[in-house]
Amino acid sequence: MAERSPTFGFVWPDSDDPFEAARAAIAGIFLFIGVLGLIAFVATRSALALTLAGAAWTLWTVFSGLLNRVVEPATTILGNLLTGGSVGMGGTAAPLSAADEAAMLERLLQQSRPAHDQILTGIRLAEIYRTHDRDPAKADALIARLCEQYPGARELRFVRGA
Repeated sequence: MAERSPTFGFVWPDSDDPFEAARAAIAGIFLFIGVLGLIAFVATRSALALTLAGAAWTLWTVFSGLLNRVVEPATTILGNLLTGGSVGMGGTAAPLSAADEAAMLERLLQQSRPAHDQILTGIRLAEIYRTHDRDPAKADALIARLCEQYPGARELRFVRGA
């Protein structure tokens, strides 16, 4: 891992998790504001300064709670939906094995769906046949069937004759 240089005396966490960095930034900002409020209270005995420290603590709690309970699960779910993963309880992805994905794609090819969806499903299934099952003949047969079924499909222009 590349070493990070300290910024204004603050060393970032070792993880590449952006949420860990966001938590550290939120904590640092509100800790700084809270300490300033406490110092101002000690120096001036002003209730307004003590209120600033309490507000910083409250805002830190609210922002970190939103990050942990709303933003992080929502981005996990969105990421899983965009990458084709399944979304389980709590937004955690349950990755499919190649065999499970192939079985799911074979079922999808049996259904009547739009041509574009059928072609993309077939291309992915052929990729699984070729790379995971190590069966290029089966992959080539599937691509040939798709080319015959959809002769003018632009999606197949890169896989024809593969």
